[in-house]
Amino acid sequence: MEQALVNDGFQLKPVSEFQTDFLKNNVNVSFVFVRYSDNGDIVANGFPEWVWRKDALPMRPYNLRGISMNVLNPYQLLEEKKVYEQGTGRTLRPKDLKSMEIIQKIIDVNR
Repeated sequence: MEQALVNDGFQLKPVSEFQTDFLKNNVNVSFVFVRYSDNGDIVANGFPEWVWRKDALPMRPYNLRGISMNVLNPYQLLEEKKVYEQGTGRTLRPKDLKSMEIIQKIIDVNR
């Protein structure tokens, strides 16, 4: 997946041994690799204490240029934004706050 993004013009931006971001045209893309724990929880690789919502990953996969993947539901995405600074040590940017507003609107419309 990394090589496909690099081939498409994205710049690699290593964050830690568990995360690499990609940047192109001021668009930042992050991937989090998760697994199911022995008791069925969704956890981020390398962070067993980071337990996600049971409904974080919808069962229906999406396709991006031939790569099949699950994407976060808006509830999980909003939770991730809310704890971003605590988890990464990076301060939320104005566009992050705007994203949180947009995600909340999506949630409100779909209730």
